[in-house]
Amino acid sequence: MEEKQNGPTIINCDNKSTIVMIKNSVHHTRTKHIEIKYHFITETETNMKIQLEYWQKEDEMANIFTKALSRPRFELLCTILEVIEFPSRRSIKV
Repeated sequence: MEEKQNGPTIINCDNKSTIVMIKNSVHHTRTKHIEIKYHFITETETNMKIQLEYWQKEDEMANIFTKALSRPRFELLCTILEVIEFPSRRSIKV
């Protein structure tokens, strides 16, 4: 049984080339080597079940767990995630 949905499911993607390739079937001759998953996503996008949107890599919340970040960026992501309050460096006793 298929569930009904009011609109397409939005999928954030940080690769502009992928989004263009999915939305423009002209690239098909260049993508013959890509697996069936690509064709499934293209068909699903065409049928308006999903909608791919560009998501900047810098805005990816998972970066806090997977990448080395500058301190300000790390603190910003922690604040957004409400993980911890950062004391100033001067208040830390060694």
